[in-house]
Amino acid sequence: MGKASTRQRPSRPSGAARRRAEAQRRARKRLALWSTAGAVVALAGAVVGLHLANRSTSPTPEGAAPLQVGTRAPNATFTTLDGKTETVAALHGRPAMLWLVTTWCSSCQAGTAAMAHHLSTLASDGVRVVEVENYADLGQSGPSMAAFGKALAGSAFLNPDWVFGEASPTLTRTYNPKAYLDIYYLLNASGKIAYVNSSPGSTMRQLLSAAAALR
Repeated sequence: MGKASTRQRPSRPSGAARRRAEAQRRARKRLALWSTAGAVVALAGAVVGLHLANRSTSPTPEGAAPLQVGTRAPNATFTTLDGKTETVAALHGRPAMLWLVTTWCSSCQAGTAAMAHHLSTLASDGVRVVEVENYADLGQSGPSMAAFGKALAGSAFLNPDWVFGEASPTLTRTYNPKAYLDIYYLLNASGKIAYVNSSPGSTMRQLLSAAAALR
């Protein structure tokens, strides 16, 4: 008779070991998904920033040329959260930051939270912030402007130096012809555009410097 084999079969991992391995596999998969999503968000932000940085040279559809620094801010209407219809022209006499946002936009959310910490600095330079939702939230579903402001501005939501509202179709088309998710204009007291940029959460230093120059 031949000799019986002395080689032992490898032991199967215990149930606890299998569960740990499976949990580690799921964690690696989630991490890969999060990393991919983060890269997509970062790329989207870079694309928006690039378009804004090149707004004076980028080709634009006929009749949709972006507004230029040094020109008078066109008049248009917006509705405040208490239902009053206001005009851009009525902002003349005091510097103002006219800011168009979408409530589902991450840079808008971050910028609004950051603004709550810097509102007093802008107010000390005489600047009133007018933050309005792009008309119909640019066709996407997001929280109401009231819920958006209350959640992100905190106690500053009721500050008279910060007005929240909703842009009319004309205001949106005039100030945001390329449908950026987040764009703001700094207007001087005479109603001329002094500065244009996007995402104050990441451009706050430049914004504050431009506001201080209006004094």
